Amino acid sequence: MRPLAAIVFAALLTACASTPDGVELARQLQPRTAWIVGADGQAVGQATFTEAPTGVLIHLEFLDRRLPPGWHGLHLHNRGDCSDFATGFQASGSHVSLSHRVQHGLLNRRGPESGDLPNIFAAPTGIHGAEVFSPYVTLHSARIGNRLPLLDGDGAALLIHANADDQNTQPIGNAGARIACAALTPLP
Repeated sequence: MRPLAAIVFAALLTACASTPDGVELARQLQPRTAWIVGADGQAVGQATFTEAPTGVLIHLEFLDRRLPPGWHGLHLHNRGDCSDFATGFQASGSHVSLSHRVQHGLLNRRGPESGDLPNIFAAPTGIHGAEVFSPYVTLHSARIGNRLPLLDGDGAALLIHANADDQNTQPIGNAGARIACAALTPLP
């Protein structure tokens, strides 16, 4: 092997060894739980984010009568900040997205954005929950392939909207106001 080729080959092996694969990453990263707060700043439930070999599983549990009954849009946003609950959780920024050319919506032929998730249903009474999976994100602090990091420098937020997401209309699928938020922030 030529000396330059040997150096390049060794560098490639080192780079591959330092980047964990999906299975190894899922073993390394601990699940993260965050309170979901409503527009009044009070808890409406909890969200637990668990790294999987090919994405992130989000387990949601809601307290009795804390979300309006019916279908609600669910999105991942690019900043882990839910502090401005009184003004509609705008500090959480926009949807997590791989590119500005990608459009919103799981049913959009030019989508989906990395932060697009299925709708959830809130029962009129009783404790309720849901689980959703996203193959577009990771709990790692850096990008893994095309999976965007939820725990980069400013974290991410899970937002719940007042209405169902139609999964096509720009920019948020007619999902309406942001009514609840869970901040996922990097560990200190």
